[in-house]
Amino acid sequence: MNEDPQKRLKEFHGKTVAVETRRGQTFVGRCSRFEDGNLIMVDLDHMHGGWNENADKLDSALSFGHWPVIKKVFIAKADITRMDLLVKEPWKVLSA
Repeated sequence: MNEDPQKRLKEFHGKTVAVETRRGQTFVGRCSRFEDGNLIMVDLDHMHGGWNENADKLDSALSFGHWPVIKKVFIAKADITRMDLLVKEPWKVLSA
């Protein structure tokens, strides 16, 4: 990840974010905080595969909201490969 997501915590805190990890997982849920090197997310959904493999599910979460099936998760900051707000389509490459 080029950018440290912890430096953007003010932008992310309390909002719905999509997080992709090195372990081939994508999480969609509310960003709570960083603590002891971990991102804490609450009320979230989990998908296998990265953003590209889950574009349809991310589109659905953007349009209709995500289905929170997990109450809380701790994600090691070192495992985060991508993280952004779920308010647009950051997982798609936009062509000029």
